[in-house]
Amino acid sequence: MKFRKIMLGALSALMITAGFTACDDEDWDPIKEGSTIEMVQTRAFILNEGNYGDNNAGITYFDWMTDNTYNSDLYMAQNKKALGDTGQDIIVEDGNIYVILSNSKSIVKLNSVGVEKARASVPTDLGDPRYMVEEDGYLYVTCYGGFIAKYKASDLTFVSKVTVGQNPEYIIEEDGKLYCTNSGWGKDNRVAVVDIKSFKTATFQEVMSNPDHIIEVADHIYVQGYGAAYDYPWGELKNGKFTQIGNASNWCAYSNMLYIVNSVTDWTTYTTSNTFYSYNAKTGTLNNSSFLKNAPAELASSSVYGMSTNPKNGDIYIMTSDYVNNGNVYHFRNDGTFVSKFGTTGLSPRKIVFLN
Repeated sequence: MKFRKIMLGALSALMITAGFTACDDEDWDPIKEGSTIEMVQTRAFILNEGNYGDNNAGITYFDWMTDNTYNSDLYMAQNKKALGDTGQDIIVEDGNIYVILSNSKSIVKLNSVGVEKARASVPTDLGDPRYMVEEDGYLYVTCYGGFIAKYKASDLTFVSKVTVGQNPEYIIEEDGKLYCTNSGWGKDNRVAVVDIKSFKTATFQEVMSNPDHIIEVADHIYVQGYGAAYDYPWGELKNGKFTQIGNASNWCAYSNMLYIVNSVTDWTTYTTSNTFYSYNAKTGTLNNSSFLKNAPAELASSSVYGMSTNPKNGDIYIMTSDYVNNGNVYHFRNDGTFVSKFGTTGLSPRKIVFLN
C-alpha cells in the first residue's frame, strides 16, 4: 500500500509539473509547427480583448488539464508582433485558430500553436468585423456595415456578402441556415436568417430590442439582448416566434445545458450583483439555483466578461475584467465544483477555445 501511495503521488506531481511538454502523442512536436516555446497537447487559448484603440488584444495559452499558463502573450511570443486592436471573437476549426480583431478590421488565421498563417483586411465598406462561424470550409463573418461576409477558411480569401441588417452581432449555423442578431445599437429587433446554399438574401424574425447573443443548444435556438429597458431578456426563437424565458447578461453551453449569469449593476454605487442559474434545453427546465459550488466570494460581484465551456469534459470557465488590470479566469468542473482561479496575460478576457 505504501508503494502504491508513493507511485500515485509521483504520478500526480508529474501531471502538475508536466508544464508545457506533450503528454499524449510522443510524435507531436510543437517546435516543428513553428512554436518558439514548449507546449502541451491539452492546450487552450483565451482571447483577451484589450482596450479599444490601444492595439493590445492578445492570447493567453494554458494547459486545460492543470491550469498552468504561459506567462506572456502567446501571439507576441510566436509572431514577434502585436495581434491587433480589439479582440472580438475566436474559434477553432480543423486544428486552426481564427481570430477577429474588430477595430483593426482584420481576420487572422493561426495554426494550432498560435503561429500566424494568413491575415485578411476587411474592406471599410463592410464595416468592423464582429463574430464568425465556420461551415464546410468557409467562414461567415458579421460586419457592422450590415452584412454577413463569406471567406475561404483556407486562405481568408473574400468570396461574397449578404445584406442582413443594422450592426449584426453574434452568428450561428443551424440546419443549413445562418442566424445572426441585428442589434442596430438599439434600433433593430430582428434575427436575420440566410440560407447557406443560396447565400443571396435574408429573411427576418422579430425578437427583443437590441439583440446580441444567439446560441444553439440541443437543436433549440436561444437569443439574448439588451432589451428596450436594458434588462437583458433572453428566450427561445422557435418557428419564427420569440418567447422570453428569463434575463441574462452572459452565458455558455454544454450538451443540453445552458449556464447563465445575470449581472445587475447599481450605477449610483457602481456595485454589481451576479446571479448564476441554468436551463435544460432538452427538458425546458429552468433551475434558478446557482450551478456553482464553493465559488470564491468575489465572483458574486465581479464584472463577468465572458463564459466558455470545454467541449472535452463540460468544465465551465468564467472570465472577469476590471478593465484596468489583466483579467481572471475561474474554473469549475461540470458539476459546478470550483477548481482554480488563474490570471490571463491581457485585459478583458472574453472567450476560450480548446484543442485536444
